[in-house]
Amino acid sequence: MTQGSAWSARPTAPRTGRLAAEDWARAGLDLLLTEGRGAVKISRLCAHFGVTKGSFYWHFADFDALMAAIARLYFSQEMDAARGLVTVEEMPPVQRLETMSAMLVESRAWEGEAAIREWARADETVAAAVGDLDRRILGVVHDAFVDLGFSERDARIRAGVLVYAGIGFVYGRSALPIPSVEEIHDVLALLVRRDD
Repeated sequence: MTQGSAWSARPTAPRTGRLAAEDWARAGLDLLLTEGRGAVKISRLCAHFGVTKGSFYWHFADFDALMAAIARLYFSQEMDAARGLVTVEEMPPVQRLETMSAMLVESRAWEGEAAIREWARADETVAAAVGDLDRRILGVVHDAFVDLGFSERDARIRAGVLVYAGIGFVYGRSALPIPSVEEIHDVLALLVRRDD
């Protein structure tokens, strides 16, 4: 992706009032999700907001402090809502599984997920947060299978298949064919079928 293709260095609207640390973190997160960690640069964010580096250093001691704020934002409850986890947890079990499975083919979600997972390889704090999120997703999927009447063991195995497939999709999507929503639902149908 080229620098200007998904993220503009110009502000989308004129600034009114002072920038907050959250403004910087949101802009940095947007860059991270659209172009990867290497795209997040202080100078680029300053150009985006039309301010000097002094404005950045008013809020953050250094680049690492910005990245920590971006990580906190990415793993916040607000982002859980944006990812749809909060809404999904309230759905009936089959709809919960269908919705989460269909998320596998949303390219923006996986581009961001790949960027975060790549960052986690070099940052223990981010790696721990990714692990927490993976366990939360595994729990949501597991609970759906339990709600469908599967034993604890069967629910754990089925949830693992779906979650590991999703993680594998993050890393293999550029080299392998992307499944359709219908194909994903076919896989899900196999997993929810009871043989007893």
